[in-house]
Amino acid sequence: AVLTPAPPHAHRPAAAGSESSTTATTPPAATSSPVGSSRPWPSTASPKGDPYQSVAMSAAPPPPPTSIPPDVLHLRTEPLTVGQHLILGCSPLAGIYASVPEKQATDTIKAALELGFLDLDTAPHYGLGLSEARLGRAVAAHGGGRAVRLWSKVGRVMKPHAEVTAEDEPRAERGNMPGAAGCIFPDSPTDVTPVLDYTGPGVRRSHADSLRRLGAATVHGLRVHDAEDEERFAQAMAPGGGIDALVELRSQGVITCVSLGMNDPKYVMRMITGKPPGTFDSIMSAGAWNLIDQDGYELMLECQRRGIKVHNAGIFASGLLVGGDYYKYEAAPAEVLERRRRWNELARQYGVPLPAVAIAFALSPAVVEKAAVGVKSAEEVRVNVQWLGAASTVPPALWAEAKVLGLLADFVPVPPPMPPPVLA
Repeated sequence: AVLTPAPPHAHRPAAAGSESSTTATTPPAATSSPVGSSRPWPSTASPKGDPYQSVAMSAAPPPPPTSIPPDVLHLRTEPLTVGQHLILGCSPLAGIYASVPEKQATDTIKAALELGFLDLDTAPHYGLGLSEARLGRAVAAHGGGRAVRLWSKVGRVMKPHAEVTAEDEPRAERGNMPGAAGCIFPDSPTDVTPVLDYTGPGVRRSHADSLRRLGAATVHGLRVHDAEDEERFAQAMAPGGGIDALVELRSQGVITCVSLGMNDPKYVMRMITGKPPGTFDSIMSAGAWNLIDQDGYELMLECQRRGIKVHNAGIFASGLLVGGDYYKYEAAPAEVLERRRRWNELARQYGVPLPAVAIAFALSPAVVEKAAVGVKSAEEVRVNVQWLGAASTVPPALWAEAKVLGLLADFVPVPPPMPPPVLA
């Protein structure tokens, strides 16, 4: 796990499996102000690490910039709203690590719709289609004509056992099936085998199957899911492969958005730079921009340059920042738990809930259009909405102290003062 992110412009090997730098140094000088701030961006780091102060504060401030350099992340200044800035992550509806009853999943979606969620994100991988099926039934029962946006993913086809061929067998994810030690969705159906398939035909089959499970005529967007080894990457990127199939579906008006759903920023960077401009409308980047890990910094800069919207997932660091014990699907190591303890202590000192601090940070870059929150109960939906409301109350002094304590590197941009949220 990368705990201290590399500074902007640090060399990061592009090869799969390469490690990112963990050495934080002072970033290159910049002279323009962050969006929403009239104060100069520091040309020299402040001794206290405050990104809005320069050590030469007695100097006359420069005139307001006419533009922001492309190597500085723009910051959000508009008030946060549930419908505009949150995505309901629906993987927990299939029961991660523990069973979730159907009624509980339905009540979760009902509460989310009543509280203003419009974007609902799922995938065939989540419970081998169970999340999609439960989401579809809940929206049909409680959607009430709301203009919700359904998002799903491609890269895995759920095949009835009898359809699995000898050619499929090397790509069958049997470790994700019920009864396998690695299966994290215990409620998954037992009559299908997940088969990795990032080809054009595989993507079209996955899309058709998702529509059937969702009981929907269309989905708003499709994301290439977990294409994070060389074989998957090559299939997705090949001429006529999975990504080209999604672009074709968009050109036909079948979907609105072509997206990615990935954990590793290096593979996402290779994908967005390896296809023509305009290929991707958005990306969902998981676990790469939160209070524990900011390894997605350079990726967000590239998305900002290209006009690609970022949907930030894993904003609570695999649930660690809301009391969980896992980090990136494994038991959290001691150093990560210690980092959480220090963030908790800092949040208590300033009288704000740590999850609200996490939301404020996750949504601070303007390129982050939305943040995903995974929930498994109606109460968790309500609590997340409350945390969104509290995100605007995080004081600037908290961010400054976080940098003094080494919880954030000096170059990491932090939220400017925010207007009160709009919760409806």
